[in-house]
Amino acid sequence: MHGCTVYCKCRPDERKPVGLGYSCSVLTGLIATALLIGLSVALYRRGYSGYRPAPAGLARLHPGEAAFVEAVGEVLFPAGAGLALSGIDAQLPHYIDRHLDALPRAQRFQIRLLFAAVEHLTLVLPGDEPGGRRRFSSLTAASRIAILERLSHHPNGVIRLLITALRSVFILAYLGHPANLHGLGLSPFEIEPAVSDAELLFPRVGGLVSSIAFEVRDRSEPTDREPLGPDGKRHRAYARTGRISQ
Repeated sequence: MHGCTVYCKCRPDERKPVGLGYSCSVLTGLIATALLIGLSVALYRRGYSGYRPAPAGLARLHPGEAAFVEAVGEVLFPAGAGLALSGIDAQLPHYIDRHLDALPRAQRFQIRLLFAAVEHLTLVLPGDEPGGRRRFSSLTAASRIAILERLSHHPNGVIRLLITALRSVFILAYLGHPANLHGLGLSPFEIEPAVSDAELLFPRVGGLVSSIAFEVRDRSEPTDREPLGPDGKRHRAYARTGRISQ
């Protein structure tokens, strides 16, 4: 009885299922690997490939994020909308990049995730034009405007909140530009400080006595200054209303 059992296990016709199962496992592994590689390539092409180089001087934004910022700024703040600069001329990537650099890591990640979500939201909410499932930054201006308008009135409250958060980030960056602050009358005044006895006697912190730039004849009283009015002289860094270079 025992010898018969050993014989049955070693018969060639009963070893075939074992070999077939092994082949199926190898084939399944190869298919899964191929699918994983294909998915990785597709994600790379969708998320990183094909973008033009980012503007010089960015510390945080990668080329895809910079292209998305420019694409949104172009349609949110078109030329001739009332303020001095359009969204393109306001150099929004630089302002948002500096804003991200000053934020804690968690908040920086949230804003970057927001940009990625809207950039690729066209996969599920495509534009009306042919190729509407392309990245948001690759669509025409008219299609981008239509998508933002549609998302702003979307029945899903989460999507509406997403677009509100996006607009908030861009409005802060756009209105933070010196030329736009000047156009709104919010640029700081040029204040000429009075020269007191302290400025005559002591240098700036860490400086030498020889670095004192004032003399006795430069001394003035704060009360001698005229009060600032609403049309007073603005700070020279905010005085220009045209395009301001970095």
